[in-house]
Amino acid sequence: MFTAQFVGWIGTLVLVAATGEAAPTSETVIFGATAGAFGVSGLVCFYYALGRGTMGVIAPLSALIGAGVPVLLAIYNGELVSLARLGGMGLALAAVVLISLPAGEKTADERRRLRIDFADLPLVVLSGLGFAGFFVFIGHASAGGGLWWPLMIVRTTGLAMVMAGFGYLMLRARPAPLRERIGHILGTQHLHRWPFSRLALGATFVLAGVGDLGGNAFFVLAQHADAFSVAVVLSSLYPVITTVLAVLLLHERLRRFQVVGVALATLSVALLR
Repeated sequence: MFTAQFVGWIGTLVLVAATGEAAPTSETVIFGATAGAFGVSGLVCFYYALGRGTMGVIAPLSALIGAGVPVLLAIYNGELVSLARLGGMGLALAAVVLISLPAGEKTADERRRLRIDFADLPLVVLSGLGFAGFFVFIGHASAGGGLWWPLMIVRTTGLAMVMAGFGYLMLRARPAPLRERIGHILGTQHLHRWPFSRLALGATFVLAGVGDLGGNAFFVLAQHADAFSVAVVLSSLYPVITTVLAVLLLHERLRRFQVVGVALATLSVALLR
C-alpha cells in the first residue's frame, strides 16, 4: 500500500508540474482530502478483513456496497438514468458478485473463508463504504474539470495516513532492532519467496502504483465524459478483467457461475453505452 501511494504521489507531482493545471480551489482540496481518507480507510478495512480469513465474503460484498451506494446517491440527487442503463447497472453489479465469489474450496481452512462472523461484518461494511466514499468525493473534487490536482491531493492524504499508521505500528512493535521492526511491519520477511530478481520486484511495485494511479485518472476522465453512476459501475467491473487475465495468462478454469458473471458483465457494458 505504501509503495502504491508513494509512486502515485510522485506521479501526480510530475504531471501537475508538466501540465500546468490550474491551482485547486478550497473545495477541491477538502473533497480531494476526504476522498483520499475514505479510499485508504476502505483499503485498510479490506486487507484487515482478508487477514482474518473472510476473503470469500468481503470481496463481493465490499464491491457491491462500493459501487451500489454511489449509484443510489447519484440517482437520489437527481441524476437521470434511462431504464436500459438501470438494467445494465443491475447486471454489472450482479456480475461483480458472481465473479468475486470463491470456488473449489476443499480444505477446512478454505471453506472457513466462505463464512463470516458477525464481529467481522463491520469490516465488510466499512470497506465498501470506504470505496463508495472515494468515488463520491473524488467526483466532487474533480467536478470543476481538474484531473491531476485532485488526484495529487488524494495521494498526499493517502500517503500521510499510511505513514502515520506505519509510525503508530512502529511505536507499538515489540522491542527489537529498527531494521527487524520495519521488516516485520512491512512483511519483507516473505519476499524471499519471490522467484525473480530484486529489480523485477521493484518494477512490480512501481507498476502496481502506476496502475493504481491510472485507474483513478481514467475514472475521473470517465465521469467527466458521461454520467457519474455509469463511471462508477464500469470502474467496478475490474474483477472481470482480473478473471479474464487469469484465464489467459495463468490458464485458470472458470466455474459456471463465473462464466455467467463474465457474460452478464459483457451485456451490461452494451446496455450502459
